[in-house]
Amino acid sequence: MRTRKELREFVQLTWPLYKGNGHWVPPLISDLEAMLTPGKNPFWEHAERELFIAEKDGAIAGRIAATICRNHNKLYNEQTGFFGFFESVDDREVAHALIASASDWLREKGMTHIRGPMNPNINEEIGLLVDGFDQDPYVMMPYTLAYYPALLEGEGLKKIKDVYAYEAYTKDGMPEKVERIVGLLKKRYKVNVRPINMKKLDEEARLLKIVHDEAWKENWGAVPFTEAEFEHIVKQLKPIAVPDIVPIVELDGKPVAMAVAVPDANQILRFANGKMFPFGFLKVLFNQNKVNRIRILILGVLSKYRKYGFDALLYYSVFKGVEKHGFKGGEFSWILEDNVDIIRIIESWGSKRTKTYRIYQKPL
Repeated sequence: MRTRKELREFVQLTWPLYKGNGHWVPPLISDLEAMLTPGKNPFWEHAERELFIAEKDGAIAGRIAATICRNHNKLYNEQTGFFGFFESVDDREVAHALIASASDWLREKGMTHIRGPMNPNINEEIGLLVDGFDQDPYVMMPYTLAYYPALLEGEGLKKIKDVYAYEAYTKDGMPEKVERIVGLLKKRYKVNVRPINMKKLDEEARLLKIVHDEAWKENWGAVPFTEAEFEHIVKQLKPIAVPDIVPIVELDGKPVAMAVAVPDANQILRFANGKMFPFGFLKVLFNQNKVNRIRILILGVLSKYRKYGFDALLYYSVFKGVEKHGFKGGEFSWILEDNVDIIRIIESWGSKRTKTYRIYQKPL
C-alpha cells in the first residue's frame, strides 16, 4: 500500500466488519492514520512496516500490517517480525492470504519468526481477545471478533503469551488490607504520595520514563520507549489526564513508584464514529458526563523497592482519586499471565479478571 487513499481504505475496513456490534468502539480515523504514518509517529524512526489489504469477489475482505521493530531485535538479539491491525471476514482463504503476505514480506527482510498482533508494538494495543466478547473495551485496548483466534490458529500460529484485564469498583470499598498497609508504610518510611504536576509536565514525564523503563525492563517483550515516543504518548494522554489518578510515590524525596490511569475516553469516543469533525466533537462534548470509569495503564515500582509495599500506596491513591472524581471503578490492563506477583496483589485488592488477550507466534 502506497497512497493516502489506500491507507484510508485500510483504516476504514473495520466499519462494515463490526456493523451491529455494540461493543466495538470506532477508532478516530485521523489518529489511526497518524499512528501508521512515518513522520507522524516516532515509532517508525526505528521501525518499518508494510500494509496489506485482501480482496475477495471484488470487495475488501481483510487487512494486516507487517512490522519490524529494530529496537526489539537489537535488545533481544532476535530477528522477530510482527503483525498487527489484523481484521478479516470469517474466511480461511482470506486469513491465509493475509498471514502469508505478511510472512513473505518479513521473511524477505530476514526475519525468522512472526509474532502478534501488535498494533503496532508492545507499548500500544496488543493481542486478540479470546474471552470477554460481551464487554466494551477500555481506552487503548483492542476489541476483536470471536472467530479471529480460530483463523490465526488455522494458519499455524500458536499462543506465545496471554495478557489479562482486571476490573475493580469503588462500591466494593477499599480492602482493609490496603488501608492497613498504607498506614504502616507512612509510619515506617519518609514517603510522600503526590499527584502529577501538570504545570511541570515535561519534567514529570522525564521522571515517569525513568521509573517506567526500570520497572518494566524484565517484563516479557518489553522495549523501552524512546524519548520521542514517550513525549508523543504524553502529548496524546494530556487532554484526558486527571492528576489525582496519576500518583507518584517519593521516598526521601526521590520517585520510586508511579501509576498512570486515565478516564475511559472510549465511553464517549464511540459517539464520534471515527470523526471529530464536523459534528463528532459536539457529540463527544454532549456525552462527556457519561465517562464513569478509568483504565490503569501503568503501575510500576522500581525493582529495589518492590518488597516495600509501595504498590498499595499507588492503588490507595488511585482509588481515592477515582472516588473524588465520581468514577465507579476501572480496569487494570494489561497484565502478563505469568506476572504472578502483581496478579496476586490486585486479586487481593478484590479485582476480578474480565478479559484475556492472546499473542501468537510461528516460525517463518
